[in-house]
Amino acid sequence: MIAASFSAGAGVWSTHFIGMLGYDPGVVIGYEARLTLFSLAIVVLASAVAIALCRRATGPWMAATAGAILGLGVAAMHFSGMAGVQLPGSISWDRTLVIASALIGCIVAAAAFVAFAERRLKYPNAVAATLMTAAIAGLHFTAMGAVEITPDVMSGEAEAGLPGLALAFGIASFMLAILGFALLALFADRMHRTNSALLKSEAAYRLLAENTTDIIIWSDLDTTHRYVSPAASAVLGYDPDVLVGIRLIDFVHPDDFTSYREVITGLVEGRVEQAVATHRYRNGDGRWVWIEASLKLSRDLEGDGPTGYVASLRDVTARKASEDALRLSEERLALALDSGSDGLWDWDVTTGATWFSDRWQIMLGYEPGEIEGHIRSWLELTHPADVANAQRLLADHVEGRTPLLECEYRVRTKDGTYTWVLARGKVVTRDASGSPMRIVGTHIDIAARKHAEQQIEHLALHDALTGLPNRTLFRDRLGNEMDSAERHSQTFAVLACDLDRFKAVNDSLGHPAGDRLLRIVAERLRASTRDGDTVARLGGDEFAIVLSGLDDPQDAAATARRIIDAVRQPFNLNGRVASVGVSIGIAVGPQEGSDPDQLFKSADIALYRAKAAGRNTYRFYEPGMDAAAVARTALELDMREAVGRSEFVLFYQPVIDLATGSTTGFEALMRWQHPSRGLVGPAEFIPLAEETGQIVTLGTWAIQEACREAAGWPHNFRVAVNVSASQFAQPGLELSVTSALAASGLPPERLELEITESVLMDNTDNAVDCLHRLRARGVRIALDDFGTGLSSLSYLRRFPFDRIKIDRSFIHEIGDADTAAIVRAIVGLGERLGACITAEGVEDERQLADVRREGCTEVQGYLLSKPLPAPEALNFAHFSEGRAAA
Repeated sequence: MIAASFSAGAGVWSTHFIGMLGYDPGVVIGYEARLTLFSLAIVVLASAVAIALCRRATGPWMAATAGAILGLGVAAMHFSGMAGVQLPGSISWDRTLVIASALIGCIVAAAAFVAFAERRLKYPNAVAATLMTAAIAGLHFTAMGAVEITPDVMSGEAEAGLPGLALAFGIASFMLAILGFALLALFADRMHRTNSALLKSEAAYRLLAENTTDIIIWSDLDTTHRYVSPAASAVLGYDPDVLVGIRLIDFVHPDDFTSYREVITGLVEGRVEQAVATHRYRNGDGRWVWIEASLKLSRDLEGDGPTGYVASLRDVTARKASEDALRLSEERLALALDSGSDGLWDWDVTTGATWFSDRWQIMLGYEPGEIEGHIRSWLELTHPADVANAQRLLADHVEGRTPLLECEYRVRTKDGTYTWVLARGKVVTRDASGSPMRIVGTHIDIAARKHAEQQIEHLALHDALTGLPNRTLFRDRLGNEMDSAERHSQTFAVLACDLDRFKAVNDSLGHPAGDRLLRIVAERLRASTRDGDTVARLGGDEFAIVLSGLDDPQDAAATARRIIDAVRQPFNLNGRVASVGVSIGIAVGPQEGSDPDQLFKSADIALYRAKAAGRNTYRFYEPGMDAAAVARTALELDMREAVGRSEFVLFYQPVIDLATGSTTGFEALMRWQHPSRGLVGPAEFIPLAEETGQIVTLGTWAIQEACREAAGWPHNFRVAVNVSASQFAQPGLELSVTSALAASGLPPERLELEITESVLMDNTDNAVDCLHRLRARGVRIALDDFGTGLSSLSYLRRFPFDRIKIDRSFIHEIGDADTAAIVRAIVGLGERLGACITAEGVEDERQLADVRREGCTEVQGYLLSKPLPAPEALNFAHFSEGRAAA
């Protein structure tokens, strides 16, 4: 600043006195040395103050003040220098011009300093220099205009002072000195600025290197470290001083060594100036961390060749893990899309261009890229019947009524068939007006699901075993038929069908055989009806048929006869032959029912009448049948409570020995002593008990009551009790028998259980095992109604029966030679097997003589005695014994 102040002040001073040297007042002028030098000191001091104040200026007012001080200093220099002028005469001043010159210098100098400080000007330095020159020139010439010199011829020469030549020489010397000072100051400032810049740069670099989270390394070309920033502690876990003087390559993972060496070699050989590489480095704790290194060659000042390189190392382990996780996620997504059944699509709504993923095309049987990438391809492939609905759902989503497009429709595959897909999509881009620009979504193959839904829907309305309509669909079709008949004045019929003896087949041959029989029955029913008729399975062995558009109600009877004939044909069930029948009830619509339920109820009532008529037949509904159905229902309800009220009793029919004429035992037969109806026979309530399952309870009671009664009989009379197939189907029969024997004290050999062939047919293995265990206890086993079944001979071979009872149907026709031969064969077979032969249903003397002739050993029937209460049965036994003795 001193050099600048001296240069500025001396420059202004020299300018002033150069101007004075050019001033010629017409007399010889000299310059007093002290005042001349004092004027120099004044302007140098003013320059120093102005420069110092200007450097500290924070606003235009401080800059203006600095300029005004310099202007005052220049004015003081001017007038003090003029005071040192020596000449013969006197000097006077024009006060106004003196003041004006001072104001000019101060104001214009202030403006110059303000311009210098105002950096918004385009050329602030040039403007400031121009104004400063104008300030000095304006002050000088205005002040010189204020001087008035009056020569004094009497005073002689001026006082001795500095002559003009000496002053000119001095000014020249000052100018050279000013120039020297300026050059020196310029050099010193330049050096100061350079050193300051270097120091700032070094400080900034050090601040950056020591505070950045990246490691800054300066290395030789052989990777030997010359400088390592403090970040090495945090990033690599090493003290920076430890890493100085060693090579970075020693810390690189062995698997990355080759790659790292190639990067360094490329730098050293000049193929690249800088490089970025990512490798694993060994951390101070032994871990391997991923480091991203940015390397750049460093050269000497002349730029002749590389001297090393500078590297910036950054820990990117977390980023690398994220990148690996993202890459793995993308691979999994790609794998999922490739292996899944979803197809992707991306629709540019504005152009119609559509991208279909490979999976989207493959699921339709096309090769990737085979389908044109345009929305018209979608329209061409969509089933025509589904296009309108799909477009409606798309519009709902586009217009904001639904948050997501979701639509199921059919798409044509390459082979021309259609498959079901589920499309889901969403608008992802809209323009400023809200119109869709881009929609993306997926296609999911739902053909399997649709097929399953159709199957479920079919199963909901159809029987799973036979494929026939179930009860729900039957009622629906029956309702439709009633509506159609009323509109067109037509007649139709409803047939309620129930299989006869199905339970015996199902229990004896097993449920698989029973299921096969039901399927065959369904086929025969369909074959016996027309295409427009409805054949339904309501459950179990119950079927129902709607015969539509009948010309005559008797057409229903003809169909019923065809069905009965078809069903009665034998069934081949995996090598076993079985036969069943069918009972049919017919109701004619619409006159016999006001609604589907009422009409079917009428057919059901007719079905019960058909069963009561002997089964395997049909009956039309008649109005009077309702009362019978009501009575039957009432009888069923009464029977459920009859056991508890002890309304059932046993009657006993004697069994007579043909050889002696004496009574050998009795068959226990159940009767129901109804409180209002009186004595009800077994033909009326036993079938009902079989259907309702009450037969098991009644059968158990019969065994217990028969054992109790027989235990008090004399002469060791046997008692025979009938056992139904339903009792054998339950696990408690054997326990019931042993409990009854134990409770009554009746010897087992006096109890005889009569079974029909249906017992063995129902559950052959279990039934035979049970019979063997009972027989081993001493209980006698009789085969009742022999000859009416299908496999009697095979059962005789499998089980040694104690008694064979020939069915009454053979006895009634024993007068026929063929029937007699059959009876004779049965007797011979029984004798060979060691079984007694009993003839049932002997009702006249001729039959008695025939069975005696054919060799039967025992008889029972109304000719000899009807079933009697226990006391009367014993009286009969005593009478027959006396008669035999006589």
